[in-house]
Amino acid sequence: MRTSVTLKAIATDVVGHYGHASKSLVSAYRSASQRALAASGTGYAKLVERAPLPLVGEQRKARLIAAERRVAKVVGDGVARTAQGCDRAIEVVVGQVLKGLEGFAQRTEWTKDMFVVDTLRRVNLPAAKLSLGIASRIDDAATTLSARAGGAVKHRVAKRATKKQPAGRVVRAAAKRVRRAA
Repeated sequence: MRTSVTLKAIATDVVGHYGHASKSLVSAYRSASQRALAASGTGYAKLVERAPLPLVGEQRKARLIAAERRVAKVVGDGVARTAQGCDRAIEVVVGQVLKGLEGFAQRTEWTKDMFVVDTLRRVNLPAAKLSLGIASRIDDAATTLSARAGGAVKHRVAKRATKKQPAGRVVRAAAKRVRRAA
């Protein structure tokens, strides 16, 4: 039984990985910005309260701190709107790319049994798998960055195209067949 992974499946997974990585980076941007705003607000409040400012009483200090918090809220809302817009844009782009891949696959379905096209697919399959591996690593790195920034992405978008390989001699025999075919 020969299980083959198609170029379309790999391309779909690559797009999914890059889409998920993009969302992870947006999430990291959102949460890191919120943390930075909170930290700067706390630092500003401590600075204003500790500093011996002449002609500035307790009431004026409270107003300065409240003004900084309002500015931080406006900036935080802007960051949230920007991140929301980026998430929507990512979803639209990924959706359009996947739709385009599906349309291309349907238009070229008639070529699946052609010897030349099949040969070209087999020649390009290792490069496609390499591209999938790179996309997967980028996705993993972006997810790790997002988790470190405190903005975990809710769900994983893409699945891996490769199927679990049997262990031992079967894998070595399959590898020999692939080398002979190339």
